[in-house]
Amino acid sequence: MKENKNQSRYITACLATAPRIGNYLLKLPQNISDSVQEIRLRLNRPVTINCSDKAYFITENGCFTNSQNAQPLLTATQSDIHDTFQSVCNYSVYSRQNEINNGYITIQGGHRAGICGTAVVADGQIINIRDISTISIRIAREIIGCSAPLLQQTGTDFNGLLICGPPCSGKTTVLRDIARVLSLANNCKVAVIDSRGEIAGTSNAVFQNDIGMCDILDCYPRDKGITHAIRSLSPDYIICDEIGSDDDVKAIEQSVNSGVKIIATVHASSPQELIKKQYGKALLQTGAFEKIAFLYSREKAGAVKSILGCAEVLNA
Repeated sequence: MKENKNQSRYITACLATAPRIGNYLLKLPQNISDSVQEIRLRLNRPVTINCSDKAYFITENGCFTNSQNAQPLLTATQSDIHDTFQSVCNYSVYSRQNEINNGYITIQGGHRAGICGTAVVADGQIINIRDISTISIRIAREIIGCSAPLLQQTGTDFNGLLICGPPCSGKTTVLRDIARVLSLANNCKVAVIDSRGEIAGTSNAVFQNDIGMCDILDCYPRDKGITHAIRSLSPDYIICDEIGSDDDVKAIEQSVNSGVKIIATVHASSPQELIKKQYGKALLQTGAFEKIAFLYSREKAGAVKSILGCAEVLNA
């Protein structure tokens, strides 16, 4: 069942690419496709398939290789980029404009398509991205039970948990499983602020991921979602992904004052990196997080490197 679900996720991501590219991607052997983390299309460059430990390329005769020197390699044309961009926007670019301005689009299944091109700036704000040159589809993986090693060390009765790690270290995957466990096994009221649509993977109000009995605030800005949840859902826990602004910190401080526990993630591979972030120290000083867990890199996605107390990290 696990392999079938992984394969289904990979297929969904492939179908979001231009048909010419997708036809090649769908031929990737399942023992490799189950471990794919990203599909990256760069204009006039070889299509790249990133796994946890290596990258693969596709030759024009349909073979898969680790070598960029293999010739001729499948490259992404302007037409491929255009068709993929239209596909990830569900053929309605205007309706996805806010996401485009933020640099990514969440597609069905919770996959995230990162967009790179030329920024159109007005009054210091990005109002559009034109001349798209790169589209990177990060595949959302659901691993039921992956939070067990972490929860065995922290227990499930903690006063706030912050999960830290570098990109592709499994933060969102672990966070999703924690939400499921707390809402089912512990019968807690859990509100998930799914700002990017990656946790629940909502499509037409249907959750693509097993999110248990959580209440999902889909595509809410984190600070607004936290305030909404406190006012209207009386949660025991609020869960949100990738804290990244002073407004997020203020909203988390509000949750502490309301007696709601927070479980969140942040990009930081070490206590030192967390403290050096513009908002890192202020985030810990809210008192929202009793424990801070650090994950390994993409090679050990979801694996716990260390769990520290808040004071230990502040002293780092």
